[in-house]
Formats: sequence, structure tokens, C-alpha cells
Amino acid sequence: VITNLIESYDRLMEFGKKHLNDVFTLDGIQRVSSRDKILREIISNLLMHRDFSSGYVPKLVIERDKITTENGNLAHGHGNLNLKTYRPFAKNPPIAKVFREIGLADELGSGMRNSYKYTKMYSGGEPVFTEADVFTTIIPLSEAATATVGPTEKLDSREQVKEQDKEQVTIQDLIQFCSVPRSRKEMQEFMGLTGRRNFSEKYIKPLLNAGEIEMTIPDKPNSPNQRYRKKQLDR
Repeated sequence: VITNLIESYDRLMEFGKKHLNDVFTLDGIQRVSSRDKILREIISNLLMHRDFSSGYVPKLVIERDKITTENGNLAHGHGNLNLKTYRPFAKNPPIAKVFREIGLADELGSGMRNSYKYTKMYSGGEPVFTEADVFTTIIPLSEAATATVGPTEKLDSREQVKEQDKEQVTIQDLIQFCSVPRSRKEMQEFMGLTGRRNFSEKYIKPLLNAGEIEMTIPDKPNSPNQRYRKKQLDR
């Protein structure tokens, strides 16, 4: 992407949303897009804190098990950063100020905290931040996050994103699919996912807790005849 920082941010966000599923997550009782929260933090960090004197091309790489960002960096130390002991340092204060003023970033140091928080919600893992001449961020991914993603693709400042023909199945699609009572297996096949326990934990339980779907046999949650249907507001 050869353009200004703001448009770069928008295009990188579009790239991430295209290639990552929006896994259903709750922050307390509020439904949030942990995918979008993670992308916001790592992309703003990639653009705000890069060393513009370096010839190293910033990269955002999405693979089946992780997201990796890399950017040239004026290092203040070397090695993996620890959330408890890390002291944030503004590497491009004027740019960081602009990003905060237009709502693309929060206070200094919040990006790392938010990345830990939302990665836990999104995939159950923890991000890894490595300080060096090339600053690297790794966000681990779960199967649910990348189940409909195609082959590994990279986006840097010199590449264009290829259009993806296959449209992702979203949470709203799944809820609508349950307008007719569906079994766990039918729901899982609809989403194109494997792993029974992971599917129940990542999708069915949050949807039940949020009141989006309901059991057809609530008194026997583990019944082999159990089905799930979209909750009717007027019931």
C-alpha cells in the first residue's frame, strides 16, 4: 500500500476483516468484536511507531495460526516485552498524537494491554511483542478465527490485496440459520468448522448467554435430540 497513513490504516483494517472471522465474544455482558479490537491496536502500532528512516517495509501477515506484524524500529532494548514490566515509549509523538485525536489509538501503552485482553477473548492465547531493530508482534489464532481463510497472504506497502471470492460466514448468518431448529452438528457444518468442544465454547455458549439463540430442550442441555433456534423476541 503506497498512500498516506490514514488510508493505509483503513486498507489494512479491510484486509484483516476480509481474512479473519469475527468470532462471537462478550466483554462482560456487552457483545464486542475482539477481532476488530485486535486489528485496531496492531495496525495503529505498526503505522505509528515505525522507523521512517528505515528501508524495512512494514508487513501484516495472516497465517492459519497467527497474525504477524513487522516494522522498522528505533529499539529501546531487545527481547520480548513483558506486560507487567514494560514501560511505553513514544517513538513518533506527533503521529501518535494525530492517531489519538482522530480515534485510531488511545493513551500511550494501552495498545499492549488491549492486545492481551482481546487476544485472550479471541483465541485464548497471548500476544508476543519483540523489541529489536525490526519490531515484531505475533497474535496467536484459533481454528474458529481462520476457518474460512484461504492460503496465506501478505500485505505490505508494495502489494495489492487480491479479491476473495468466498464470502465469510458471519455470526449473524449463523443466528439466521437457526430460524429453524438446528443441531450442533448442523450449525458446525454450516460454519465449516471442526472440533466439537471448541465450537460449543466459542459459539453456542456465548450465543445462549447473550440470548441470541435458545435450546429446544432446556431441561436437558446434553440431550442427543437437543436443537438450537433463534430466540423469538415475542415468545
